[in-house]
Amino acid sequence: MTMFRTRRATIAARFEGEDEARRPRDVSGIVRGAEPFRLTGVNGIAVLLLHGFNDTPQSMRYLASALHGVGYTVDVPRLPGHGGSLAELARDGHADNWRTHVRGAYAELRATHRIVHLCGQSMGGALALLQAHETPDQRALVLLAPYLGMPFGLWWQTYAAAVLQWVTPYQRSRGAEHSIHDPEARAQALGPGIVTAEALAGLRTIAQAAHRALPTLTVPTLYLQSREDNRIAAADAARYFARIGSAVKEQRWLTGCGHIISADYCRDTVFEATRDWFRRFEDGLQDGHGDGVDGSASD
Repeated sequence: MTMFRTRRATIAARFEGEDEARRPRDVSGIVRGAEPFRLTGVNGIAVLLLHGFNDTPQSMRYLASALHGVGYTVDVPRLPGHGGSLAELARDGHADNWRTHVRGAYAELRATHRIVHLCGQSMGGALALLQAHETPDQRALVLLAPYLGMPFGLWWQTYAAAVLQWVTPYQRSRGAEHSIHDPEARAQALGPGIVTAEALAGLRTIAQAAHRALPTLTVPTLYLQSREDNRIAAADAARYFARIGSAVKEQRWLTGCGHIISADYCRDTVFEATRDWFRRFEDGLQDGHGDGVDGSASD
């Protein structure tokens, strides 16, 4: 048993050393460039912007800056376990921590802004949906390639990781190189490309909870999805959208980008669609509830 523990510790140290060399951290232990940030706006309206699983606030920087440029306060938290060391991922990367962190960030914005919009990408989309489900007076919700179910390959990886964690606490995550088509944006990404069994189990928990909440969601919802998404099949995205119970909902299809649409070639379209959806449900405009929009549009 001691031999196995020693071997596991050696493997863990190797993963952690390689990751620290590839993603240098500041004095607080956060990967440089992956820090949480808030941009203070002038219109009294805030946006809580949530990054995805195994990602960092960096992937939301372009969208956050664009929304701030038209007046919004934009808060981009760093989800627990993300954007730090692999040891932090193993310690804090759990579903309950993510839900609690999002609730706290949302409550803080609601205390200081007359309107708070929600927007999330991938697992961040699922978390934004769950937060909107808890706050039915929410004005508007934007989902960017939301992670609302686990394909077979990731289900298998989740179970395999649970078994292999006795040998190694970390496993390499495949496919991230296809999540952003723009090579310059892909080079700036700060995800570790490493997962843990607990974090994968947390992703599954969040996705399943969000999937269950879809039929009873009442918040006006915009759903943006690339047809070339490498993580979520178009057929699955169409099926998830159909389950949304909101009377006001719209699905828009993008092309020429991968899963991380906030940072990829379609980032300007994502910003414009998000801005226009939020403005539609603000003071002085129709509130949208009951206007009967329920459709799918192409970009």
